[in-house]
Amino acid sequence: MSAPPIGNVQITVVDNGANAALSVPLAQIQLKIGCAISAGSAATPTIIATSSPSALQSALIGGPLVEAGGLVCEAGGVCLAVTCPIATKGTATAPTAAGTNVGNATITTTLDSNFGAWDTYFVEIVCTTAGTIGTAPGPSIQISLDAGRNFGSPISLGNAVTYDVGATLGAQTPGGTGIRLTFTSSQTMSVGDTWRFSTTGPAWNDAGVQAAYQKYLASQYAVAGVGSTHIVGTAGSSDITNFQTYLQAGVAGYVFPRAMVELRDASPPALWGGSGEAEATWIAALQTVASGLTAQQRICAGGGNYNTPSPYPGVGGGTFSYRRPGTWSQAVRRTQIGLATRASQVIDGAYSTIAVNPASDPLDGFIYHDERVTPGLNTARIATLQTWPGQGEGFFQCQEPLLSPTNSQYTELVIGNVVDAACDIAYATGVQIVNSSSVCQANGTLDATYRNNLQAKIQRALQQGLIAVQPQLASSVVAAVSASANVLATGIIPVTITVTPLGYANEISFTINLNTAGL
Repeated sequence: MSAPPIGNVQITVVDNGANAALSVPLAQIQLKIGCAISAGSAATPTIIATSSPSALQSALIGGPLVEAGGLVCEAGGVCLAVTCPIATKGTATAPTAAGTNVGNATITTTLDSNFGAWDTYFVEIVCTTAGTIGTAPGPSIQISLDAGRNFGSPISLGNAVTYDVGATLGAQTPGGTGIRLTFTSSQTMSVGDTWRFSTTGPAWNDAGVQAAYQKYLASQYAVAGVGSTHIVGTAGSSDITNFQTYLQAGVAGYVFPRAMVELRDASPPALWGGSGEAEATWIAALQTVASGLTAQQRICAGGGNYNTPSPYPGVGGGTFSYRRPGTWSQAVRRTQIGLATRASQVIDGAYSTIAVNPASDPLDGFIYHDERVTPGLNTARIATLQTWPGQGEGFFQCQEPLLSPTNSQYTELVIGNVVDAACDIAYATGVQIVNSSSVCQANGTLDATYRNNLQAKIQRALQQGLIAVQPQLASSVVAAVSASANVLATGIIPVTITVTPLGYANEISFTINLNTAGL
């Protein structure tokens, strides 16, 4: 006779014939995976959990992961940051002088040899005091890292011919950028002379994301669970397909988050070294990406970039609003609301993590996608932002669609979250029963009294976890233990759990009449 099988709890979620298994997390804790500067090139990922922006920056120094995680901490959430090895160093376009420059000074850049540029910047340098390069007192400059929206304090160059933006090049120091400016000696700068260039930050590859996720799975943080997951950095079609595989691979450990990911921004204006991509062209490109993704139901992919104030001071003490994916703001909102609450709930207000300047934004050449005005992403199952007339300036989440199959019942993130919660509660209850004895009838089915008691135990746990919580996660939930399964022969107790989700108002229909009887 063979040994009895190792005890286990099998949870199957039925989705129009397809199966999935999921977990319930803690809403305020967010797993973030991405590139950072400290140990950024190391093969072994680093993991840190904190609710302090400064603690996160002290530990990981800089880069997209620190910036995205700092926003969550600033909003009162907990960032569980896991670093990816840097597969591609950051880059920079060549600085170009404005056509109105009077002086003859030229600028070149040198990037950090380990990381390249640390992040995505749109650098504008303006001369505020005229002078000769290399000759004291020299000229003074102001630097913007956000396309001229905000500047730091004036910087006097003295007799220097180089300036390291934010921190000494090569030093892993908070506030650095990985950029050195070099000026040709003896050339002159005149007040108002301007130079511009852009950078892209370091990037991961899929193997690095997988290693970071496995680091999380192997930690006690995975045992406790998280409320949401955000993979920081631009993802393409093949990346998303692989991410789906990585997340699904967590089934053995009953840790199954759904991840928010970022699709690419439109190419910036030619002024910043881009092609000035038209919005229609960019929308069509993202639609093509989404159309090829037909079974990535664990992924919520976002499109559209906006000006997002950094949680950290920049060069010269400037407070910069970097161009960031709308997914960053969605991710922050997800740490502030319940698992079953839509991030698109208008009553919660516009995203405070997005700065809007109605006077300058329409003129700066960048695309600020508004799904209400220029639709095309939401119907392609891409999470995006929109404005609401009468609700003030600002952007709101449109919806949070999942890249699920066309016949899936799990069309949006909150529905998936609720199913995750039911699965985790069922698992936690089921493990208390595994390897325990059960009373059976002569035909092998469960004794009615035993079955009713077991069913009531599971029902109570689901009721407490989904219905009796605030905010409530589901409309109702029913657990049913099989009365016909031959448990004596199989050792398996089948349990069916049916969750009725909350209803969501996608449209309000008003009828307004005019009473003219007294006129």
